Amino acid sequence: MKIYSLLTTLALAISSLGAVEKTLPIDMQKMMDQPKYAHAIWGLYVKDLQTGTILYDLNSNAMFSPASTSKLFTIAALLEAYGDDYRFRTPVYATGPIKEGQLQGDLVLVAQGDLTMGGRQPNANTIAFTKMDHTIANEVPGAILTPENPLHAFNELAKQVAQKGIKEITGNVIIDDTLFESVEKRGMMVSPIMVNENLIDLLINPSEVGQEAKLYWRPQVPGYTVENQVKTVAKEGQLALEVSADKTGKKIVIKGTIPIGQHNIVRTSNIVHPASFAREAFIQALQQEGVKVKSSKGSADKEVALKSYKEQQEVALWTSPPLSEYAKLILKVSHNLGANLAPLLLAVKKGKKTFNEGMLLLGDFITKDVKLSPDSFVFIDGAGGNENRLTPQGEITLLEYMYKKGAPQFTRYFDALPILGVDGSLEDFGKKTQAVGKVRAKPGTGVAFNLSTNKFFLITQAFSGYIEGKNGHLLAYMVVVNNGSMPTIDAIFPIFEDFSLLSNMIYEHSNEKNK
Repeated sequence: MKIYSLLTTLALAISSLGAVEKTLPIDMQKMMDQPKYAHAIWGLYVKDLQTGTILYDLNSNAMFSPASTSKLFTIAALLEAYGDDYRFRTPVYATGPIKEGQLQGDLVLVAQGDLTMGGRQPNANTIAFTKMDHTIANEVPGAILTPENPLHAFNELAKQVAQKGIKEITGNVIIDDTLFESVEKRGMMVSPIMVNENLIDLLINPSEVGQEAKLYWRPQVPGYTVENQVKTVAKEGQLALEVSADKTGKKIVIKGTIPIGQHNIVRTSNIVHPASFAREAFIQALQQEGVKVKSSKGSADKEVALKSYKEQQEVALWTSPPLSEYAKLILKVSHNLGANLAPLLLAVKKGKKTFNEGMLLLGDFITKDVKLSPDSFVFIDGAGGNENRLTPQGEITLLEYMYKKGAPQFTRYFDALPILGVDGSLEDFGKKTQAVGKVRAKPGTGVAFNLSTNKFFLITQAFSGYIEGKNGHLLAYMVVVNNGSMPTIDAIFPIFEDFSLLSNMIYEHSNEKNK
């Protein structure tokens, strides 16, 4: 028995050589032991990218719901396929001769899958974002609109058309949206042509108690109306807004109440037929430039018979900022529409057209390039749906893969992530920690409503990205929890702060020699 005991002790000692200390620092363990996480499962994996040392490992090979940290893979695949400097070039063609200012044919805008189509551009090389994006305005409080004109690209294209000497169009104005098959994801249309990311913004402010609230909406094009049924109530009243629309999305109604003291409340309504909306926007812009459009009615897209535009005259061209700016937008604000556009762009790159084909190409990138085992992840979309699954080890494998690319590819990927206490979805969190500006991480949040208790439920919260350690080393990390308590939607903000504090703890402990 003594010999057996000695051998067992020796075997355990040998197996523990180089192993990660499983006991977490007291401050981290205390954070995870809060009552709201009483029934939760935690995952943690931290790797020093300079030395290859694993600093922390908790359930790192278990599958978790990663939520929007899935976007780290989606954007990495997109940048790999197209390159950081790729720019969307959206052309406009004249299909007939131009004689004495008259275009004797159609004017065709050929959509290229440009997510923002100029709607967020303060200049030619930049895409603007806020800390809380309008794409989630109906789900999460605090959305802020970017100030740029959503119709900017259409206005510029119309100016170019007019500068070509075109004063009248005898044919039709057509939006060719045949680049890929449009698909609805998360209640929003992902399409080759997008105006204001296929959303109509509604900005509500109080007026006088008992009076109709102030309403501003954009972008405004012919055929679309918004009926304001929102009343202003006293300061202690309830903010309760409901947006509805007819099946075409053209007749929008917003009703409810807004208290005195609440300002710039954002809600959105979906653009149901993006090509038709874009056509109206383009015609409006052309008319503002003095270009007469005889055929102001008609189909937006299905009239396109041309398979190639090589023989047609290009009369206008919109060029986007570089793809690295789109990566920044999607990751900084967790832009679900943009993330779900990515698989379709992957499909287009390979001559394909459907979302499912693009998802298979994303899977190829994950298995063949990043080299994850096919049974170690589940991706049903590019944005991070609740059905997605991923291991913390898998996430760090991707982060290390991108790190090894070096500058400029890694630098642009690194810069696209939200910075703790500085910008994007992490702007308001961790502000009192030492790790402000030292953590670049993609948050991921999954929430459900428990009908049996009339309360919310935290499916998942995750942070994944990079930490510039106190020891001067760059760390790759993921911390994730599944199955937490959050009775109200506002309870998500303290959970974000918990994860910011956990990230700070990893930073604070990063100069310790032994973990």
